[in-house]
Amino acid sequence: MARASSPHRPQHVARQRAVQALYQLHINPDSANQVVAQFLETQDFSSVDEAHFCRLVLQGAQHQAEIAEQLKPHLNISWDKLDPMEQSVLQIAWVELTQHQEIPYKVVLNEAVELAKRFGAEQAHTFVNAVLDPFARESRKFEQLAAQQASGAG
Repeated sequence: MARASSPHRPQHVARQRAVQALYQLHINPDSANQVVAQFLETQDFSSVDEAHFCRLVLQGAQHQAEIAEQLKPHLNISWDKLDPMEQSVLQIAWVELTQHQEIPYKVVLNEAVELAKRFGAEQAHTFVNAVLDPFARESRKFEQLAAQQASGAG
């Protein structure tokens, strides 16, 4: 079944590629810049938001220790014991939640769950949602307050 074209589709595909690139970084200790360059050289990026892909991979790799520390209260196991694919999805979501407030947190959560369903283990999406939902509520309080005020005004 063909997917309907959407103005957000290039970002969606960028997230998919970024999960794969971050996963590669977990498996092979190359630099993030090398992996980004490899992806840009070897894959078709005509329908991908290339700038978003680069930001997700580079910021996800750069902030990995900070991501692990900030998500720690929401994890039931240590970051180091997480599956590399789950780490990759969580890194992307953290980058979008903390560095890209222009992306609504509900979009970030939905995309992360979809990525976990596509690339993760059978119940990875449930785990990802359980970690990200409370973190998103903490990190995006301003967005929730705005939504509450808008619904109260109507």
